[in-house]
Amino acid sequence: MSGELVNKELIPVELMKITASTGLIPKELAPYVGPAIEEFKNEMAAELGMPDYDRIDKGDLPSRQNGKVGGGMTKKMVSFAEAVLAWNYKNRQLLSGS
Repeated sequence: MSGELVNKELIPVELMKITASTGLIPKELAPYVGPAIEEFKNEMAAELGMPDYDRIDKGDLPSRQNGKVGGGMTKKMVSFAEAVLAWNYKNRQLLSGS
């Protein structure tokens, strides 16, 4: 993770907590969503043996290959969301003294 994302001046901890718990993207981060997803998609494709995915005509690929890219992305995003949910839950438990 870049130092820019953890710099509390750029993204306050409270903003990160709200974003994590609501799933809403703060307007400060909105311009970065598209490029980040595109980069993530290309990284996923490279892991699946398609290092030049950003230059491939997706219409020429079998739907199974395109589906593997999207499915791999979904699997990783769900794992990330589970970790965020668990982190929020754990912190709420610690704060409530349970």
